[in-house]
Amino acid sequence: MLAARRRGLKCCACTLPSPESFRRKPTYTPLLALSLLIQAAPAPAAAPAAPAPAAEAAAAPAPCPNPYFPLEDGLRLTYRAGKSEVLILTRDVHPTPDGAGLKGTVEVDIKDRKGSTEATCGAEGVSTGLGGLEGVLLSASGLDVQVTAAEGVAVPPPARMVPGGSWKNSLSIKMRPPERANLGGMRPVISTTFDKESTVEGTEQVTVEGGTFQALKVKNRTTARSGNRPGADPGRSIESTLWFAPGVGLVKIQTGTSVDLELVRVERPVAAAQADGGTAKKAKKKRAVAQ
Repeated sequence: MLAARRRGLKCCACTLPSPESFRRKPTYTPLLALSLLIQAAPAPAAAPAAPAPAAEAAAAPAPCPNPYFPLEDGLRLTYRAGKSEVLILTRDVHPTPDGAGLKGTVEVDIKDRKGSTEATCGAEGVSTGLGGLEGVLLSASGLDVQVTAAEGVAVPPPARMVPGGSWKNSLSIKMRPPERANLGGMRPVISTTFDKESTVEGTEQVTVEGGTFQALKVKNRTTARSGNRPGADPGRSIESTLWFAPGVGLVKIQTGTSVDLELVRVERPVAAAQADGGTAKKAKKKRAVAQ
């Protein structure tokens, strides 16, 4: 029981890991944040709004492509989360049937675990399907995870990604401690809902291993509520700060003074193609000289 309490788990009550345990496990907070970011379900359809004035419509940026969740075919983003590397790859990007948006596949590779989901950019922002990514990201912490529900867009449209803009999403899961956990043979199923509220605080320059970016600074408040005792658990909250850079997306996550996740490398297919083209031209020139 003492071992269980140290892990933030009370077997008899099946409560959630506390914020303190989040901080003790440096990969947990960023993986949860990425799960909420990447794997939010489409928001409920809203009632049709009145047409905006022509001047206002002209001033609003187009919703797609979304610079803060770029669906760029072949884009590879590598992050460091604690001692682990997280690779996010975007592929198979194509226009939506109405021609107004984009669709693509987002893959995540971490600790030899892989998952993928379909991402769609539309007027409401970027939404993703309920699939393999949350399980991959959260199970990397050693937990046996099953996703039961997700709500809200991953990233809102650019018009709302401005200072003062805000959005919400949530993730409901069932998880069990790993078999190797010292819990006296017990592996309780813990039902958990993570509610996230995000607010854009402003813009600032941020430097990470992957470069220096002028980025949006976003404050996240994530509350974990136990589903094992509905209405009895007010939830535990933890605050973190995220930075989003145009054309790249997520750059950094920080909780307090601890950097939980940072971008270490950006690989774009255009740069690779240009490099290949340059090599081919040089080879062709050498052959011409030899002849």
